[in-house]
Amino acid sequence: MAVGFAVLLTVGCGQGPQAQFSVRDTTEELLSPAQKAVKKALDDGFGTPHELVAWQRLPVNYGGVHGAVGEVLADGKGITAKWEGDAAGVTAGAPLLWISGARAAESTSVDSVGSFDAKTKTLTWSGAAEPAPAAGDKLVIGFGQTLKTGRMVYMKNCMHCHGVAGDGAGPTAKYLNPLPRDYRSGVFKFTSTLTPEKPTRDDLTRVVKYGIPGTYMPSFLWLGGKETESVVEYVRWLSMRGEFEKRLDDDLSGDFSQKAIEESAEKALAEFKAAKADEKPEKPRSAGDLKKEAVAKFTNETDGYEKTEFPGVIDDTANFLAQGWTHGEDPESLILPSVPRVPDDAASRERGRRMYLSDKGKCYTCHGIQGRGDGAATEDFWKKPGSDEVYERRGLHDAWGHPLMPRNLTLGQYRGGRRPLDVFRRIYAGIKGTPMPGFGRTALKDEEIWDVVNFVMSLQYQSAPAPAKPAEHVAESK
Repeated sequence: MAVGFAVLLTVGCGQGPQAQFSVRDTTEELLSPAQKAVKKALDDGFGTPHELVAWQRLPVNYGGVHGAVGEVLADGKGITAKWEGDAAGVTAGAPLLWISGARAAESTSVDSVGSFDAKTKTLTWSGAAEPAPAAGDKLVIGFGQTLKTGRMVYMKNCMHCHGVAGDGAGPTAKYLNPLPRDYRSGVFKFTSTLTPEKPTRDDLTRVVKYGIPGTYMPSFLWLGGKETESVVEYVRWLSMRGEFEKRLDDDLSGDFSQKAIEESAEKALAEFKAAKADEKPEKPRSAGDLKKEAVAKFTNETDGYEKTEFPGVIDDTANFLAQGWTHGEDPESLILPSVPRVPDDAASRERGRRMYLSDKGKCYTCHGIQGRGDGAATEDFWKKPGSDEVYERRGLHDAWGHPLMPRNLTLGQYRGGRRPLDVFRRIYAGIKGTPMPGFGRTALKDEEIWDVVNFVMSLQYQSAPAPAKPAEHVAESK
């Protein structure tokens, strides 16, 4: 792949279902050459479920023991190396990947460990002696093992709900409510990060370990630490694959999709029919003619889009994903209250109740006066994002177009975690991919958010929460 170093990782046959990654409907809607270009980019950067590709442009911990050459031995096939962390994974027969230096050329980048002496830190490799490495050259032993292990765990425990490609369309998904998460947009609901940021590895680890209450996502505490770490990395990788595809589709669909061609033809025909006779407009081209023109524009050998601009789109998309997922792990992306939790007493809960019922908080519009998830917003017909078209069903919907009921707060069941800090974060930044907005930094001070947290978390202990008095509610709304 021209835009970054990638390594093929063969998982092996018989280890989980023989399956293929599905592609988006938007990919299938592209004109044939554009569709093939997107599928090739996916194959080059990510591979198949049984032949994964570890694309090093992406911030994925593919696994392995990293090191650097210290000294090259006289025989030309041995080195001493300095290892990052534990060198226990350096064993005879383990794959050896050269990251930099003369042996990092495509034909010689992968060898295997011939022998390793832990005391002297001396390593030999199988394969040709030339070209010889040099001091400072970087290498990895067992590269990709984390991703391969994650794939094994995912296919055994996650695929049947979340699908092979992470599209939320596994064989059991249609029987579940709510539906399993579709990772391909890069959006995860329950995170510790600010609104635009990706989830941290810790966020995904918590979900894997403890599940999501009130859904069919179970706890996987029984998994070992290595398996949990690996499947989290694999889910991140699947999400990057899906978002990579989506962004390529978004770039191409405006000019190189069947839908765009048909819309252009219809618009031109409508303008032709609406024109006055004395304007003498030219007869518009048919959808077939426009399609031929678009195909030629995409595939032209000298200046076609596929040759001149699409490689740059791939490169820019890889950079965008790498920056976004890396920044999600930065401490500055983490939501941390500026003040400790205020005392959970009657005064705080009353302040929280008033804020909950006010037009500053407006929590009642979705969650209802008594917190039972039956606010007026559940009875409205809402418009689809970016469209004047409304949903067929009343009530709220998530970013995936699925009906969404606001949380019944009297159950004490919080999908994003029941720690007070978890609830604080939901109020502060909202819930990604849902209509739940964030109130931090602008609408509410951190102290006020803590008051709402204390009130909300008290609702589960009230057998019949008292509704607000109409007069009181009107006063708070002014």
